[in-house]
Amino acid sequence: MAGHFWMFMPSWPFPATHYSELIMRITVCIAAMLSMACYAGIAEGNPVDRNAGVNQDIQALRSLEAGDESMVKGASAAARLRDASDCKLMDFLHAMKGAKPVGKNWLLGIANKRYLKEKGAVQSELGSFLADTSNDPEARYTVFSWLTEADTDLRMKLLPGFLDDPSPELRYAAVQQVLESTPEADRLKTLLSSARHPSQIVEIINRLDKAGVVIDQREHFGFLSEWKLIGPFDHVGGHNFEKAFPVEGDWQKGSRAPVYEGKAGEVKWIDHTTSHKEGLVDLASLYNKEKGCIVYGVTEFESPIAGPAEIRMGCINGNRVWVNGELVMSNEVYHSSMQIDQYIEPIVLVKGTNRILIKICQNEQKEGWAQDYQFQIRISDSTGLAITAK
Repeated sequence: MAGHFWMFMPSWPFPATHYSELIMRITVCIAAMLSMACYAGIAEGNPVDRNAGVNQDIQALRSLEAGDESMVKGASAAARLRDASDCKLMDFLHAMKGAKPVGKNWLLGIANKRYLKEKGAVQSELGSFLADTSNDPEARYTVFSWLTEADTDLRMKLLPGFLDDPSPELRYAAVQQVLESTPEADRLKTLLSSARHPSQIVEIINRLDKAGVVIDQREHFGFLSEWKLIGPFDHVGGHNFEKAFPVEGDWQKGSRAPVYEGKAGEVKWIDHTTSHKEGLVDLASLYNKEKGCIVYGVTEFESPIAGPAEIRMGCINGNRVWVNGELVMSNEVYHSSMQIDQYIEPIVLVKGTNRILIKICQNEQKEGWAQDYQFQIRISDSTGLAITAK
């Protein structure tokens, strides 16, 4: 269920000045507009009128999950589609919208090969595709790269129009262009509102700090800082990642006992508030560097809105996360790495109290680099902008 880095948001208008220049530089053609409805059928999973086998192969790629069997299916479908005469480059770009990550990679690979064959005939269609912010973000960035790969001036002129774009890749490139121009503090403060990638946000905050402008990094990211923690519970041998200890069942029912049977006797809840700038909760220090163990944490997030959102976690240990009783994240990974927004999953918030339960599992590795036992969590919209609790 793991996901990586930054996505979507409501549509933003593409600046008319940049759009006009793009179309002017690529050749004006309104035929693209007439074909959009045909291509949209693929993006929504409704086959257009063509060979049924082609439609089946496209849909098969869109729904591919990770796994050896899917690799075989993907390779077979992709081989048939690469040279299929009754579908075009734009079909594959539109099909990327809503596709599973594995399938999207296959579709993007086919699109790249098709572009080399068709680019002379689809420039205006590509311009229209890029301008439509409802299209797949990664596909739009790919199109932008194609259109500007041999035109640095065009790239530099277009990028400012993507500072508030729903495509994280386009937004990142736009913010990076400004950062490379070494802007003054006032421009950096404005740029901070556009930045979504953690590395760029941290860089902007550090630059502002050197300029005498202090930004609360923990507050800007919206890390959840107040927790009730309980543990350690047994995880010797790594066998209890999916075991539901009583605290899980109680929390799902909206209650929690004051005391539970832990790894070596009774354990009680403790209150913990982190002031770390990256929202880190250091379980190793709180639980005396215990190994082969599990710690649970609970908190309540008072949301000002109801609707789609994302929960974003950084954790170097095995982890599971429930929001309002639903398991939304599960990563049985230990000591590979840790970074802000390492794992991203969609959630649905209710307005008011949202109940969050986390399970953080530590293994028994003895190497020095395997001693970290910590996590960070935040709630954001689909672009990575923090949703601040009431």
